[in-house]
Amino acid sequence: MKILYTDKEIVVAVKPYGVLSEDAGEGSMPALLAPYVGKVFPVHRLDRAVGGVMVYARTKSAAAVLSRAVAERKLGKEYAAVVEGAPSTPEGELRDLLFKDARQNKSFVVDTPRRGAREAVLTYRATGSAVVEGKTFTRLSIALETGRSHQIRVQFSSRGMPLVGDGKYGSRTKAAHVALFSTGLAFQHPKTGEALSFTAEVPSDFPWSAFAATTYEIEHKYLIAMPDMDALAARPDCRKLSITQTYLLACAGQTHRVRRVCENENVTFYETRKRRVSALRAVEEERPLTESEYQDLLTLQDPTRQPIEKLRYRVPYGGHTVEIDVYPFWQDRAIAEVEVEREGDFVALPPFIKVLAEVSDDKRYKNVNLARSVPKDDISRLL
Repeated sequence: MKILYTDKEIVVAVKPYGVLSEDAGEGSMPALLAPYVGKVFPVHRLDRAVGGVMVYARTKSAAAVLSRAVAERKLGKEYAAVVEGAPSTPEGELRDLLFKDARQNKSFVVDTPRRGAREAVLTYRATGSAVVEGKTFTRLSIALETGRSHQIRVQFSSRGMPLVGDGKYGSRTKAAHVALFSTGLAFQHPKTGEALSFTAEVPSDFPWSAFAATTYEIEHKYLIAMPDMDALAARPDCRKLSITQTYLLACAGQTHRVRRVCENENVTFYETRKRRVSALRAVEEERPLTESEYQDLLTLQDPTRQPIEKLRYRVPYGGHTVEIDVYPFWQDRAIAEVEVEREGDFVALPPFIKVLAEVSDDKRYKNVNLARSVPKDDISRLL
């Protein structure tokens, strides 16, 4: 049992595939959690065939508050799925009427209102595509606006894109489990009101493994002497960006951030999730945001970290792009970053950069840690 967080009011854990989420005796999530935290109260559910992040209440009062949040759609849920085929657009909204046949324990999309039919709404975004043995698969990030029985499974199946491994809804591809996983929850703590956010990584087996090689960021990082910013900005091949980077609540070993990027008075917004696997390499997923989505995510800011403000100069050199980050808290130094395709790739830096030290494996110089504490090293001997 993987427990992500617990206190006197709640416990957040990762439900394994094939386990009932509600209290159904031995082998259910409440029974599996009992040896660790005692009695728990279910406040939402996941299909037995689906794994991922869930929250349980440990007190009746917490259960009442969380159940009300679920009813008012204030429990944010994120899912990852792999479907057969590809949607007609890389992102969009699915809106249907669903009817559940209790005798078959199966839901259906219906064209006209009827007794028992309920509206189902979700939004999706394609995050990867893979071809395996001649078949096209698409990995999706999905946000639920409603929580109907088998909703994600039936809405995509009805459009000819069943989830991989979901034989109940038309998949003909063999997999150990239905390719649907609850990757994230966001909600307010039932007692303190604190904004909480939890994430979990998808499994590593098929079909998730078909996308693993496409999500790595491999980056070298250098501490450099403060460059001549006017000369940099004057270069015709240089792009200058003003960035505000805010870190959000995330599980240990992961980072979750949003960025506001301004270039030539054009403003864009991004959300990034990152999990480091080595000094140079991280698993990264990034998506553009609307300003409204950006403002909503800011409510999940990590209170232990300040927003990072920086100017970024992007200069192509030696077949790579060199990114020079200038921070307001340093007058004598800056950071240069170079992203490469493989960890062993040679990195050439422009002659106008004076490297003081490579800090790729120095955690103090990671942006997520600069947001909490700035190194005070005396670098006068290096200048």
